[in-house]
Amino acid sequence: MSFTTFFQHSHTSLLPLPPVREKNSRIPDAPNPETSADILQRGLKTALTLLHQPEVMISLNPLVVHYSCVPPTAEMQERLVEVERLAHEFNVALANPPSCSSFEDSKNGEFVHYEITDRFNFLFGSVSKLMVYRACFRPLYVRGTGLGGDGSQSIGIETISDPGSGVALLGKWVLSVDEQRPGYIVLTETVKVHCNVFVSWYIKGQLEGAHEQIHKEFGRRFVEKMVDEDPSVPPSVRAKQRQSMNRTSMGGDIAPVGRVNSGNSIKEGMKMRIEVGRSKKEEKNDPVTEES
Repeated sequence: MSFTTFFQHSHTSLLPLPPVREKNSRIPDAPNPETSADILQRGLKTALTLLHQPEVMISLNPLVVHYSCVPPTAEMQERLVEVERLAHEFNVALANPPSCSSFEDSKNGEFVHYEITDRFNFLFGSVSKLMVYRACFRPLYVRGTGLGGDGSQSIGIETISDPGSGVALLGKWVLSVDEQRPGYIVLTETVKVHCNVFVSWYIKGQLEGAHEQIHKEFGRRFVEKMVDEDPSVPPSVRAKQRQSMNRTSMGGDIAPVGRVNSGNSIKEGMKMRIEVGRSKKEEKNDPVTEES
């Protein structure tokens, strides 16, 4: 009798886009404002840039205390994810070769490997210890979403994590656009977990708590980057917007920003409350994604 089980956990957050602004006639040589299509494309590029930096994605987890990239060499085999075994377990197609040394080199879906150290809490948080585990990352290509088109453009990432003790996780982070939610980019994370049935309840609880914080932090960094790179806003205003954002995000929730009273600065800025909480656990396959 097998005591292992599979379950799926998903978490969705909305990444807010800045509003279309009129040209500021009081600023000499002010650039033409972006159109809504320009803003959407810049937002998708910004979100994808963050997703395609494994170091950024790892550091979003507040439990991580250290990480390092591991080259896929014979000497490092014991520190690499067993991608062949776990890919078969999760029915994931692999590139040939399946691994490479950096994310920039992953042109055909090769995985890049990391060794990560977490602070692991147990006994209801009264005791903690350091836990070292392995994870690997690669670009995710999805067809038929209107973003990647023929699949030549990545719209997310795929990860495999191997914490040991019979636990394995397959994660997918996918960007999409929902016509019912104008002004937002939808970020959906889906995690499939294989583990012992007796610890599944604990892993589900850990995923729900930690990944809500991860999505909030991703949203904060996304908004900060969008403000910094807004071509229609003078650098002086961007700095004040960043300061305002940092102050309002100290408490955890990301509050509205852009209400910077500095003369002719922008009065209506980007709404920064990241709508998190649409967290759900499902027992069905992800209908959106499709491995390359």
